[in-house]
Amino acid sequence: MRNIDNRKWTTCLLAVSLIFGFTACTPKPMPPEEVQVVPDSSNEAGSETPHTSIQQAEVHVASDGSDETGTGTPEKPYATVSRAAHEKPGSVIVVHGGTYGQIRLDEDASGTEDSPTIIRPAEGETVVVSEKEDVCLYICNASHIVIEGIETYGGTHGIEYESTREAKSETLGDITIRKCTVHGVRGIHGINFYAYNDLKAVSDISIEECEVYDCECGSSESVVLNGNIDGFLIAGNRIHDNNNIGIDMIGFEGLAVHTAKDSGRNPYEADQVRNGVCRDNVVYNISSEGNDAYFEDGEYDLCADGIYVDGGRDIEICNNFIFNCDIGLEVATEHSPDENELFKVTDVNVHDNVIADCAGWTGICFGGYDKDLGFTEDCEFNHNTLVDNSTQIGIQRSRNNRVYANQLLGGETGIEFSEECREEDMDNDISGNVAAEIEDEDSWADEFGELYSDRGEIAEGFKSLVEDVGSRFIPDEGMLELYQENKSGRE
Repeated sequence: MRNIDNRKWTTCLLAVSLIFGFTACTPKPMPPEEVQVVPDSSNEAGSETPHTSIQQAEVHVASDGSDETGTGTPEKPYATVSRAAHEKPGSVIVVHGGTYGQIRLDEDASGTEDSPTIIRPAEGETVVVSEKEDVCLYICNASHIVIEGIETYGGTHGIEYESTREAKSETLGDITIRKCTVHGVRGIHGINFYAYNDLKAVSDISIEECEVYDCECGSSESVVLNGNIDGFLIAGNRIHDNNNIGIDMIGFEGLAVHTAKDSGRNPYEADQVRNGVCRDNVVYNISSEGNDAYFEDGEYDLCADGIYVDGGRDIEICNNFIFNCDIGLEVATEHSPDENELFKVTDVNVHDNVIADCAGWTGICFGGYDKDLGFTEDCEFNHNTLVDNSTQIGIQRSRNNRVYANQLLGGETGIEFSEECREEDMDNDISGNVAAEIEDEDSWADEFGELYSDRGEIAEGFKSLVEDVGSRFIPDEGMLELYQENKSGRE
């Protein structure tokens, strides 16, 4: 079912240059459409804590400035963000309109909790960071950084953050990527956080109200958190038209393993994204169709998820609108517990999402994809609305999960159990759901819930007519217009 290739990781580039020149290429700006954000989740891990309102000094950057003679004033701006941020960390770096080369920030660009380093365009101006064969905006071992309103175009990555063991036990985090546009990536990731440092987790990561599109990711992902990350928010983003996974929260890939000298500790105990919220995102047109990394035996393996928890734990996923992806939403691990007892996924709560038109395989699936992989355990999938996905819910190697109060409208198959996994290894509580117009009625058992012949009896569009069943989040008017336009374009 899944064509799992080795992910193509990059290594942290430790030498950080402070001065980068002006780039002549000026791609046409493509500003994101407005994303409507629905009310906040009640989960405390996802609550937004605004940065302090302390008056911060402004430091100016302009394409006709100078890193040699500039002082950061409007009259004498610096030429690069890299120089400005390292020269005057904890300031608001105001970048004037233009196209710039690569931005690189290390720990010396870090702000403080009360005075973060904020990088944003001048009011009403468009700032594009463009690269051909490298990362557009690269951050390593820094904390208290806000990147706001920047557009990246091209490169192997749009925005990349890495922590390394060189940071030792230093506290890292408080990194916000907000209202940025990332597109034209040809290589690996749109936005990625790789936490290699096993000694100290990266915390308080926020990716908010960004747009990531037109990214060719190979065997990697559009937006990803990976490694030793503890505490994050991914909210209000629009992720679309990319050739691999939209949003991924990963564990156990070996980024932050303890070394052999750390005797008595499980080597993978820190190597897991955890304690976060993924909410209010619109994710669509995510497919591995045409992606050579998934071409096998003359055809493409359609296995790109809209949202994927791949080894993460203690995560809430809610109020997302996902449509036209190969797989809508998946909670699994791709590693065997025979190798390490930690290789399982636990305490993920998937609720109040609307998932539609996912034809590669399924709307929601969970569990290890064959009989020897790790389990998905003690997770909940409730109050989701699944509409016209080929298979609505797919069950793989899993146990002790609850699937309840979901509404399934249409689809060829209601609930499908993997033929690659042992029946006794798919032991979950599936009850209290409602379905209508399932083509293969044999795929629905009475124990799963009620089955109707007409969806109009139980739903009006994406809105459930059955009390306390289906998503309590309903896509707003703007989202519905986007969905209808996209669907019309596919018909």
